[in-house]
Amino acid sequence: MRAFIALVVVCMATGCYHDKYNVNGPKVEDYQLPPNEARYTEPDKATYRAPPAPKKEENLKDRGKAGPSGLGGL
Repeated sequence: MRAFIALVVVCMATGCYHDKYNVNGPKVEDYQLPPNEARYTEPDKATYRAPPAPKKEENLKDRGKAGPSGLGGL
């Protein structure tokens, strides 16, 4: 009986383990590369849009064809 009481007292004294001050710190996850599959290595073709064509630059000669009044030679 004494052994049982001693066991209960020891269990109550130790209590449940709780890392109160976070001694172990946060867990760091390792970086993992994705598998070598086409869905990871090739771009998605459904959302791809070709870049727009470059606009034609206006020369100073072409700019003044409308005339000073803006009526285009009328």
